[in-house]
Formats: sequence, C-alpha cells, structure tokens
Amino acid sequence: MDNKVLQKRTITVIVITVLMMFAEIYYGFVTNSMSLMADGFHMGTHVLAFAITLLVCFIATKFKDREIKLNALGGYTSAILLGLTAFGIIWESIERFFKPLAISFGDAIFVAVLGLIINLVCLAIMRGENPFHKHQHCSCSHHHDENLNFKAVYLHIAADIMTSVLAITALMLGKHFGWAFLDPIIGIFGGCVIAKWALDLLLKSSKIILDLTD
Repeated sequence: MDNKVLQKRTITVIVITVLMMFAEIYYGFVTNSMSLMADGFHMGTHVLAFAITLLVCFIATKFKDREIKLNALGGYTSAILLGLTAFGIIWESIERFFKPLAISFGDAIFVAVLGLIINLVCLAIMRGENPFHKHQHCSCSHHHDENLNFKAVYLHIAADIMTSVLAITALMLGKHFGWAFLDPIIGIFGGCVIAKWALDLLLKSSKIILDLTD
C-alpha cells in the first residue's frame, strides 16, 4: 500500500469536508435545524480524525516495526472523538426537544442532501484503495491485521452519511406532515448509533495497544 497516495486522498477529503462543514453549521443555524447542525458539527470531528490519520500514516512509514500499534492508536484516538461527537449530538438534541424552534425545511433539506452527496464522494475517494487489511507477519492475534487507523476514517464518514440520511428523513417528515418533533428525536437516535460504533472501535483498538487477545 502506497502511504503517499493514501495521504493525498485524505488531504482531498479534508478540504471537501471543511467546506461542507461550514456550510451545514451555518445553514443549520439560520434554518434552526438541529439534525442539520449536528451533521455539520460531526463533520468537524472528521477534520480532526483525518488529521490524526495523516499524522499516524506519516509516523508509521518511519517506524515500520511499530506500524500496527500506531494504527491502533490512531483508531483509538478517533474513537474518542467519535464518542464525544455522539454525546454532543444527543445533548443538543435533548435540549432542542424541550426548546423547539421553527425550522426552514426547504433550505435545510437542500443543504442536508448536498451534505449526503459530499459524504458519498468522500467515501468513494477513500475507497480508491482499501486499506482495511494489511497482511503482516506478527505474533499478535488476527485482529491486528486490520488497519484501525483507516477504519476509523471509514466510520467517521459512514456516521456522517447516516446522520445525513436521518436528517433528511426528519426534515421531509416535518415539512410534509408537520412532525417537527422528529428532528431532535432522530438526532438522539443517530447519536446513540454513533456512540455504539465508537465503543466498538475503542475496545478493538485498546486490545491491540495493550497486547490483549480474545
């Protein structure tokens, strides 16, 4: 696997994500859509997670003998960020549930759909070369063959795709049926799912870091 190619792809994804992040946060604020704002703020964690991926990838090329643990450390750090994002989404959604605001559904739906398209593009860019499995010889368990650093990137993008879909669903139902209460409820649901993904990645990466086996 060419780390330089992967680094270039990650940089491209970072640029795209930053632009869309600001757009979603801004329009989520002006349209009063909690699900759209949650999607935008979660994109912010993408930027940091991708930066961690780049850093770990660069360091791993310098220390080949520690590459597996470095990748696990990158995945562990990203899992923490993913968990904090989930907590923030749940907290803000609960607040919005008890303090609802009028939502400009048309504008919010347009930006949410655009965000979904951007996320799918980012996923396609990262899937240009599947970095999940690196078959290396080591005395560790088979779980160590999984590149958790890049798996964390996939989970961040997948989580944002999910929140985009949920946001669009909530906004469409709110617009056509008047079910505005679904906006924060779906935000809470999305936050819980992301938290589960974060916990799974955290446990898997910590086993590698601590040299634990099943």
